[in-house]
Amino acid sequence: MEEQKPKSAAQQKYLRRNYVRFPLDLKPEVLEKFREVCQANSTTPTTVIKKAIDDYIAAHS
Repeated sequence: MEEQKPKSAAQQKYLRRNYVRFPLDLKPEVLEKFREVCQANSTTPTTVIKKAIDDYIAAHS
């Protein structure tokens, strides 16, 4: 996986002001397999989860 760069103070302030965290508990083996499948498909787990949420909202609105 790519190593993430530290966020600047301005980036952190923006994120705290405009976003909320959504914790999700998964079994370690499920998370590892999800990461592997995402990497094999040239995407990230975060991108897949955000798209699934957007698709769900669109389908049920």
